Amino acid sequence: MKKHLYKLGYVIVIVLIFMLVAFESLYSIDMFLTDHLYSRLDGPSSSIVIIGVDEETLSKYGNFTLWSREKLAELLNRLYEDGENAPCVVGLDFILSDHYSESGDSALAEAAKGRDVVIGTNIVYRGAVETDENGEKFYNKGHISDVEMPYAELSEVTEKGFTNEFIASDGYIRYSRNSVVMPQELRGKAGSTHESFAYRIYEIYQARTGEKITAPSVNNEGQFQFLYSGESGEYSVVSLDAVLSGKIPASAFKDRIVLVGAYAPGLQDSYQAASDRGNFMYGVEIHANLIQAYMYEKTMVSLGPYQAAAAISLLIVLLFVLLRKRVLFITLPVSLAAAVIYTAAGRILSGHGIYLSLAYMYFSLLLMILYFIMEKYLRELIANYRYQEEIKEQMWSFTEAMTAAIDERTPYNVSHTRNVAKYSGMIADHINALHEKGLEEEYFSVQRREQLVMGALLHDVGKVAVPLSVMNKETRLDGREKAIESRLKQYQLEARVALLEGRKDEAWYQRAEAEADEALSLMYKVNGAGFVDEETRARLETVLNYEYTDDEGNRRPFFTEEEKACLRIVKGTLTDEERRIMQSHVEITERILKKVHFNKYFANSPVYAVQHHECLNGKGYPRGLTAEELCTESRIIAVADICDALLAEDRPYKKPIPREKAFDIMRSMAKEGNIDGRLVEYLYECTKPEEGSGTDK
Repeated sequence: MKKHLYKLGYVIVIVLIFMLVAFESLYSIDMFLTDHLYSRLDGPSSSIVIIGVDEETLSKYGNFTLWSREKLAELLNRLYEDGENAPCVVGLDFILSDHYSESGDSALAEAAKGRDVVIGTNIVYRGAVETDENGEKFYNKGHISDVEMPYAELSEVTEKGFTNEFIASDGYIRYSRNSVVMPQELRGKAGSTHESFAYRIYEIYQARTGEKITAPSVNNEGQFQFLYSGESGEYSVVSLDAVLSGKIPASAFKDRIVLVGAYAPGLQDSYQAASDRGNFMYGVEIHANLIQAYMYEKTMVSLGPYQAAAAISLLIVLLFVLLRKRVLFITLPVSLAAAVIYTAAGRILSGHGIYLSLAYMYFSLLLMILYFIMEKYLRELIANYRYQEEIKEQMWSFTEAMTAAIDERTPYNVSHTRNVAKYSGMIADHINALHEKGLEEEYFSVQRREQLVMGALLHDVGKVAVPLSVMNKETRLDGREKAIESRLKQYQLEARVALLEGRKDEAWYQRAEAEADEALSLMYKVNGAGFVDEETRARLETVLNYEYTDDEGNRRPFFTEEEKACLRIVKGTLTDEERRIMQSHVEITERILKKVHFNKYFANSPVYAVQHHECLNGKGYPRGLTAEELCTESRIIAVADICDALLAEDRPYKKPIPREKAFDIMRSMAKEGNIDGRLVEYLYECTKPEEGSGTDK
C-alpha cells in the first residue's frame, strides 16, 4: 500500500508541474528572472541616432499637435541636403493619418519623395466575437478592426510600418512581431502583410549596407522575444530644435539609422521596458532597441507551453528516479547543481534564439525537494482528504434532510426547494457553457456551483417555523366564508320577520336583502381572485361598510375588522401581518444556519440562502441590499425562486402560469430593478421545452 501511495505522490507532483508550465501560472516571476539573467545590455549601436521632440523643442515651437508638418519636411530636407552625408534611413515615429494643412502636408510628402523614409502606422485592435472553422463562436481579443495609415500623399512616397507596442500581461514590453497578416477587408488599405516599423527600417538599412536580412523566428502567435541593448537614456539623442537650428550638422547622421520621435513626458509615448524595470522608456528608444536586436540577432522564441511543460516534467521525472532513494543531504546539493546547470544552459541558448523559462524549473526542483521531505506524511494527507470528502457528504445529507423537512410540511411546497436548486444549477451550467465560447466572463467552478446549489436547497429552511395556517392559506378568508354567509343569511331572515310583523316597510326590506346578496356575491368573487382590480376594490370598500340595523337601533356590521382586512388584500391570500410572518422565514433561516458549522468548502452557502429575497433596487428584504452588495449566486437563487413560484402547480393561492407569461412577468420585474434581467434570459434559454413537446410549461 505504501508503495502505491508513493507512486501516486510522484504522479501528482509531475502533473502539477506540467499544469503550472502549460498554463504559464508563474509567468510574472519567470519573466522577472529571465529579464535579468538573460539580459545583455552591451550598449547602444553607434549606427542608431534618435532625434527627439524634447522639452527644448516644445518650448520653442509649442504644442506638437499644432505644428505645421513643414517642420518635419524641413528636417528631412536638412538631413538629405548633402547626398554624400545623408543617413541610410529615417524613421518618423508618428501617426500622421489626417490632413492638417495643405501646404505643410504637401511639403512633407515632397520632402520624403525619393528618400528612404519610414512612417509609422497604428493597427487598431478591437475585440470581437468571431466564428472559427468549426462554426463555434469565440471572443478574439486580437481582432484587427482598422489600421491608421499616413494621409494619401505621404503614404504614396514613403515606406510604412506599424508602431504598436506589444505590452505583456505583466505590463512590460519584451515581445514584438515582424509583420501582421491583415484581414481581407483591410488588404486594399495596408496590403496582405503589414510589417512593423522597426523591421522595415532594419530591412532598408541591411539592404543599403549590403548585409544579410534575417527575419527572427516567431511562435504560433507570430511573436518573438527580444533582448534590450540599452537602458532608458543610453541611446544617442539630439534635440529636433538643435538639428533645425543648425547646431547639429546633417553630416552627423551620415550612413546612420535616424529615428525621430517623442522624447518628452507630455507626449505620453513612454512604456515599461523589460530591461529597465522601475523606469519608463520612450517608444522611440524601444524601436531603437528592437532594430538593434534585429541587427545583432538578439531575439528568442520559446517552446510552446505544452512542449516546455513536457520537457521540464521529463527532467523532473529523471531526477525523481535518480534521487528518490537518496538522503536529503545528497538531494539538496544535486538539485542546486541542476538549477545552476539549467540556468547556464538557458543563458547560452538565449544567445542562439531559444528561450528557456527558469522559474518553472526552479519551482519544480523546490516542489520535488518538498515532496521528498513530506513523503512520509503522504498517507496522512490522503486520509485527511478522505475525511474532508466525508464531511462534504455529511453536509449534503444534512441539507437533504432539512430540505425534506421543509418540503414535506405541506403538500403545497412539495418540490419547490428542489426546483429552485435545479434551476440555480441550470443557470450556472449555462453560464459555464457561454464562458467556454468566450461569451461570458464568469465561470462556476465545481466548488462555486456546489455552494450555489447548497444555498438554494437551504433558502427556505426558516419555513419550518412558519405556521401552516399561513403557508397553506388557499383563500383570503381561509374558511371564514361559511360563518359570514350564515351571518348575512341571519340578517336577511331577521329582515323578513320584521317585514312580516309590520315593523319595517317593503323598501327597507328590499334594500337589506339586496345589500346582503351583494355582499355575499362580492365576498366570493374577491375571496378566490388572484388580483383584485381597482374598480372591484372601490365597490368592495362600499360593501365592507354595510351594516344591519335591528328594531332597537343596534348596528351590526356585515364583516368583522379581521374579515375586512382579509378581503382588502389586493394580490395573493395573505394579510399584511400574515405576509410579515411569511417573510420572517428569511430571518429564521439566518438564525438557524448561524448555528450550523459550515466548513470552508461551503462557507458562502448560508449567505446565498439568506439573500434570495433581496432586490437589486434595494427594495427587498430582510436588509434592503442593493445591486452592488448582491453577488451573482444570490441573484441566481432569487430568479430561480420566482420562476418556480410562477410555474408551480401546487400553490394554494394561484393557478400555474404558462411559461411564456411567467417569463414576461419576470422581465417586467427586471425592468423595475427587482431581479437580474441577464439571469432571467439565461434561465429562459435553458428551460426551453424540447421542440415538438407541445407544452408551454
